[in-house]
Amino acid sequence: MTANFMNAVAAGTVTISLIGPLVSMALGTMPAQDIWNIVSLSLFGIVLAVVLHLLARGVLDKLRE
Repeated sequence: MTANFMNAVAAGTVTISLIGPLVSMALGTMPAQDIWNIVSLSLFGIVLAVVLHLLARGVLDKLRE
């Protein structure tokens, strides 16, 4: 269950990292910021999601032993 939870958090992180800025820009609720700031924060979210996913895989590997 721990691995499933971590993988679900990773999937949510990707969703928020990619869709959140797009929706806020489309609605006009995002303050004027540099586009590279938004891209770098989105990339940080994707890297965080990959790390969480790899940790979840590590938890599953420990169960096999």
